[in-house]
Amino acid sequence: MNRYVGVEIDGDCMYMMADTPSGVVEHVVATGQACTLEQLRREVADFAAKLPYKPQGIGVGVPGLVAGSGKVELSHVLPALNGATAEAFAAEASVPVAFINDVKAATMAEASHYADRDTVAVILLDAFIASGVVVKGELLLGAKGWSGELGYMVMTLDGKPKLLDTVASGYAILKEANLTDEELRTRLETGDEGALAFVRQAGTYFGYALANLLHLYNPDVMVIGGKTTTYAGYMEAARDALEEQALPELLACCTIERPKITQRIIAYGAREYIRKQLGERAQEASV
Repeated sequence: MNRYVGVEIDGDCMYMMADTPSGVVEHVVATGQACTLEQLRREVADFAAKLPYKPQGIGVGVPGLVAGSGKVELSHVLPALNGATAEAFAAEASVPVAFINDVKAATMAEASHYADRDTVAVILLDAFIASGVVVKGELLLGAKGWSGELGYMVMTLDGKPKLLDTVASGYAILKEANLTDEELRTRLETGDEGALAFVRQAGTYFGYALANLLHLYNPDVMVIGGKTTTYAGYMEAARDALEEQALPELLACCTIERPKITQRIIAYGAREYIRKQLGERAQEASV
């Protein structure tokens, strides 16, 4: 039985999960802008203490920039996390804790389904866009753990630099169309050409970014998910742009997949991350 805890934190709630002999135990608590770091630490410690065993480790997936696996440098989504350390969470719960960026956690979760592949890239598009890459089972982190900020890829439109987030994300589409998510989906269902044009244009820009990602990392799998990809016409436009811009040889050896985990992917990935981290530490200690 897996004796690790997975935690997923966002701006609205914190979800915790763990395996037990009687099945998966889950707990959700509200977060929000008024939430404090002390509340988060206490809730995680309380959840771990109520399990029928002492967890081997706790993986925490968080929105924002995570330095290594020990500190949240910046989180626009939940200010309470700014400056949070895994060490403080571990001290409260008396269990080893590792932080991981939420999209990198999702990358770990999805890559675990492709153990026979060399390079797996995971891209998630909700309000904004981010990515993660696993090569031969190892997550690429970068010097400070901040790799994968795909939404900050710079594109040139009308001679001016633009961030991918500002032209291809769900936020960009809704802002350009001046519609809510529900209103946009209704218009897309009725075949509104204006709404379709906004979505297709954004999808085209995203396809260009996919071509760049393909050329940079030569993945044999790209897993693409998130709410924005479900807008009618978005992924069709993205695929067309990718096929137009990609080197045929690189595209031929890469498959594009939907996420295999549709619920709480960040918690599962964070749990996989701490399990892998502690396993590697144990191996190093035995050498």
